[in-house]
Amino acid sequence: MKLLSVAALLAAILGTQAPAALAAEGLPGATVRADGGKSAAERRAHMEALCKAEPEKCREMQARMKKRREQCKGDPEKCRAERKARFEQWCKDNPEKCREMQARREACKADPEKCRAEMQAQSEQRFQRADANGDGRLTRAEAQKGMPGLARHFGEVDANQDGVVTMEELRAARRARGGPRKDQAA
Repeated sequence: MKLLSVAALLAAILGTQAPAALAAEGLPGATVRADGGKSAAERRAHMEALCKAEPEKCREMQARMKKRREQCKGDPEKCRAERKARFEQWCKDNPEKCREMQARREACKADPEKCRAEMQAQSEQRFQRADANGDGRLTRAEAQKGMPGLARHFGEVDANQDGVVTMEELRAARRARGGPRKDQAA
């Protein structure tokens, strides 16, 4: 769980999206593995396996996460300060990764269009990798396997409710929700 919380923080800073519950949860002293850890799909599969094995523990964790989200809605400044402190600690624990991330952030400030184009290209690549049969459309099963963030919001993104999501529907949903950052976990 510590790895997931730091991943959520990094995702927010790097311009990608992580589940809001993870971003809100955060744990002090969390660090990131040198190899970058597991992919989002691997982490999700791991959590699903844990929830199947220990459903009560899973419900407790979800309740804690919900409580944390509610606390952050009540006092967002406190949550921002805590996230900042966790980030600063993470930078102390991972100075090389921190420098890389800060350099990336500065590069994106200097040329935001380039970063937007890169994020869009990455999103399209993820979509293509998830499209197992190569038909340019994702079924719910393909999304669950290759783009779990999209799978969680499949019904919202599938605008015409035909049971598949196209890249055009994904782009439209991203625009409706305010830009590419909202969709990067998808």
